[in-house]
Amino acid sequence: METPKHSLLYLFALFYSLLICLPTSTAKLCDSKDKKVLLEIQEAMGNPASLAFSWNLATDCCTGWAITCDSNGRVTSFFAFKSDAYFRIPSSIGKLKYLQSFQFITSPNLYGPLPHTLTKLKLLRNLRVSYTNLNGSIPSFLGKITTLNSLDLSYNNLTGPIPSTLGNLHNLYDLDLSVNRLTGSIPATFNSSNLPNPFGLHLALNNFSGPIPQSVGTVNLTFIELAVNKFTGDATFLFGKEKTGLTYISLRDNSFSFDFSKVVIPNNLVDLDISNNQIFGSLPPSIILPPFDEFNVSYNKLCGWIPTGGFLQEFDASAFMDNRCLCGNPLPPCT
Repeated sequence: METPKHSLLYLFALFYSLLICLPTSTAKLCDSKDKKVLLEIQEAMGNPASLAFSWNLATDCCTGWAITCDSNGRVTSFFAFKSDAYFRIPSSIGKLKYLQSFQFITSPNLYGPLPHTLTKLKLLRNLRVSYTNLNGSIPSFLGKITTLNSLDLSYNNLTGPIPSTLGNLHNLYDLDLSVNRLTGSIPATFNSSNLPNPFGLHLALNNFSGPIPQSVGTVNLTFIELAVNKFTGDATFLFGKEKTGLTYISLRDNSFSFDFSKVVIPNNLVDLDISNNQIFGSLPPSIILPPFDEFNVSYNKLCGWIPTGGFLQEFDASAFMDNRCLCGNPLPPCT
């Protein structure tokens, strides 16, 4: 099951991370030390033909689309896509000391944990290992890579909790851990002091449970995807008039329970889905203000009139159905 995962912030962070890695027109041939490391990596991966072609190691590794280099021929970006080989991420990756972007995508036979040698990459800004069989827990040592702008470990087989050390990633703009088998809750280290930047959080389709720490509400959140977990308790602090950067929030398919009438909807919110929870109260007056693209409050315990004068009537009854006593257009009239 796919979930929305690319906020504008995520795309900005990824674009920025890749832009700084692009070679210039004066790029030199691949540095001999980096080429040696790439050969080690290729051998450790079983010399998959597709990667050998992409890297073009027989000539100049900087000319392959999977590798980009700076003007001195040092490798700044490493991209592996759709490999069928069985392999672990080679520890040799930590020898590419100028690396700023590292991505393994859609390699279903990539297994094992992330190597500790990633902490040697002092310039790394973008780390993505997604749609693989990466397993084990999320290593706490990732919190040492404080240069990271974007961390994407989605669509893997990761287990265990989110390490509290990820709160040390002060330069992080986007974290995607969706579609794994992660447990626990969100660490209290996720707060505005530790994560000062606009921040997108993607945790859908895991086994997270329990209440969310109120500290998470202090973060300058732009995108919140918590769908299909087992979160409980209050989430009113994720909303608020002051959260002007928040554009997307999905709490669907959890066990949240709070009074929705106390919520103030941010003016710039365009996607709201709180369906399939235990949320009670009424729809707040502020809910008519944003022109929503997506909206769903169904399968809760909400009551009262559906406010008019905004955009809510553009959605059909399925967006409001199966509540305790919601009424009014597009549902039957209140009596």
